[in-house]
Amino acid sequence: MPKMIPFTDARTEDEIGGKAKNLALLFQSRFPVPKGFVIPAQTFEHAVQSDQDPYGWVFPEYMRQEIEAAYKKYVQPPVVVRSSCSIEDLESASFAGQYETILNVHFVNLLESIKRCWLSVYQGHAQSYLTQRGSAGGQAPAMSVIVQEFVHADVAGVAFSKNPITGNDDEIIINANFGLGEAVVSGLVTPDVFALSKQRNAIVARDLGDKDCKTILDRYGTRIAETTSQEQSSFSLNDEQLHELRAMIMGIETLFGYPVDVEFAYRHGKLHILQARNITNGG
Repeated sequence: MPKMIPFTDARTEDEIGGKAKNLALLFQSRFPVPKGFVIPAQTFEHAVQSDQDPYGWVFPEYMRQEIEAAYKKYVQPPVVVRSSCSIEDLESASFAGQYETILNVHFVNLLESIKRCWLSVYQGHAQSYLTQRGSAGGQAPAMSVIVQEFVHADVAGVAFSKNPITGNDDEIIINANFGLGEAVVSGLVTPDVFALSKQRNAIVARDLGDKDCKTILDRYGTRIAETTSQEQSSFSLNDEQLHELRAMIMGIETLFGYPVDVEFAYRHGKLHILQARNITNGG
């Protein structure tokens, strides 16, 4: 069975998928990416081939040991477990939300979370999306799984290195909310929106979102909570953070060589980059 691959060693997209390849590149380029490792696609293929019914599949002992060893060596709990497929985050189609992402995972629920991630390729919404996009005739692709240190964010959101609505290459657009980024990514909340100019190093516009809820930690997982009146009436990011994000997003765009969509989080004032991908043309 293929070995678990830490971000320091991850290279080829066929082995680890596009999302993990991007994270590994950022990590190796010394961007502030939380530590992690990848369970390669060949492990998934071994798993689904070993039993005709993937829902009834059980981890063999040697695979449990490999995953446990990597967990103890490469990350500090809790972690986030998420999919990484070569067909995700393509220019013509983003698979955001089509596969499973499990937050605030501890070792007690790690294997269950990995299996949930694998099995999400068989779920109706992902299969329908594959068929609509004409990918592999709707067949379930081999899936790598990312296990990465979880950031208990005070503020989080998504940044675009060009305006995704107007296509303006000079504008960086940032959507942010208090708490974890899931409320922003899922569209559950109306976030604060900021527009920054690359050339002028200036904050062009700010739009205060209602931010009526936020995603916070639960014991094993997350839950939705109401934001306070002070949070609703305050901007979630200050000028210093906006300028730091501007420089970071421009650096990632330069590294990748194309406009990027970046998920970020602040914890105790420190910036963390959680994901980065091409700004897609399709939903």
